[in-house]
Amino acid sequence: MEAVPVPETPDLFNEVAILRDQVEDMAKTVSALARHSGMRDELLEAMRKDDLLARVFLLVDGRRTQKDIVTELVAQNGKGSQATVSRKLEQLAEDWDLVRPTSRGANGTRYVHTSLAADLKIKRALMKSPLAK
Repeated sequence: MEAVPVPETPDLFNEVAILRDQVEDMAKTVSALARHSGMRDELLEAMRKDDLLARVFLLVDGRRTQKDIVTELVAQNGKGSQATVSRKLEQLAEDWDLVRPTSRGANGTRYVHTSLAADLKIKRALMKSPLAK
């Protein structure tokens, strides 16, 4: 079935602008709620207790695959296996909603930080910690 083009009208542009404003407003509300929930402190405490979880989070950049993250961890401190990194990525994605897969290809899955991670400024806090050194 072929898509039927929708004529671009001022009313259509106005509706799209209204929807964008509503989505932006909801995003700001969620961001404010997340920042004031105490979740940031809980996350950072979990990462202080689990050095590898924090290191995996810091290596997520949208370009590295899971395999690349394992390779980098081994180069950094000799620790990290495919299974362990897989569990850490799952924890970051499913338990904390800090990363999400962005592309899956022959070379593996790439991950990016979520807007929640940005709202809570987790990377900034970790970069100031001894882990980043």
